[in-house]
Amino acid sequence: MAKNILEVQNLVTRFKTEQGLMKALDGVSFHVEEGELVGLVGESGCGKSVMSQSIMRLYDEKTQARYEGKVLFNGRDLLTLDEKEMQRVRGQEITMVFQDALSALDPVFPVGSQIAEALRIHQGLKGKEAREQAEEMLRLVGIPSPGERMRSYPHELSGGMRQRVMIAIALCCHPKLLIADEPTTALDVTIQAQIMELIVRLNKQLNMGVLLITHDLAVIAETCTRVAVMYLGQIVEEADVKTLFRRPAHPYTRGLLRSIPRLDGDKRERLFVIGGTVPLLSQIPQGCRFAPRCPYACEDCGRREPELLPVPGGEKDHLARCHKAADGQGVS
Repeated sequence: MAKNILEVQNLVTRFKTEQGLMKALDGVSFHVEEGELVGLVGESGCGKSVMSQSIMRLYDEKTQARYEGKVLFNGRDLLTLDEKEMQRVRGQEITMVFQDALSALDPVFPVGSQIAEALRIHQGLKGKEAREQAEEMLRLVGIPSPGERMRSYPHELSGGMRQRVMIAIALCCHPKLLIADEPTTALDVTIQAQIMELIVRLNKQLNMGVLLITHDLAVIAETCTRVAVMYLGQIVEEADVKTLFRRPAHPYTRGLLRSIPRLDGDKRERLFVIGGTVPLLSQIPQGCRFAPRCPYACEDCGRREPELLPVPGGEKDHLARCHKAADGQGVS
């Protein structure tokens, strides 16, 4: 059996604000196995990017945030490491592809030197050896004429090429875990498909664990083995992909699935919309966090916060944070 490369246990992230500490993540738990591709889905403002950056400890713990819980990477709790130890983990053992490659890449250096820099810092390569390895990484991610592109600046490349450069930087040190935070944002449909095909191919080729963060459930269905649904700083449902699409247990998951346009649907039919919006962190409702937007909410939902529990009669490892799912009533 594959071992867990990453185990997040009851992770809490609090941000320091003028109003005091705001809890952006509240008891998040999930895992990624070695070589597995796990999806994380939810609306904007649900905490997906906060969770990914908390795993990497990218928020300044003196001025910005506080962490609680455990983030076990190969059995080692990342939250207990000092900053020098974390710097050795970031970029070498765990890497990240950010949403906007143009903002993430340095505009004043050619992309080849930016890949080579990661190789010098983490692999100790120098000069010609670092440049040759950087060129090989551009070739691996499918950039044509990699020798010429080594000298290009980020603004001279298309959006798809910039994202491939980001992936090359992320993979140049052969990490065990890749976190891809909406890697196809602002790209056209054809390029999106190419980027996702690249990530899936490298996942299999390198036996690398991948945590894929996205809004697109269609991408999740095509690429992932398991999926976690996030809402307002909590995991509200987790299951293997087939189970989630066939038998969603949480009303929020059902709403997301109903929001997907269907090719075989009636073109005159209005697309389903989940009512309301994700609340601010300062306005988290009591009880179930989704209750104010849930068509199945009852009085108990507004009083008592549900736990993430196995779905009665469901598949193995199918969990949902819903009172009705937990008591076997369902929400259909």
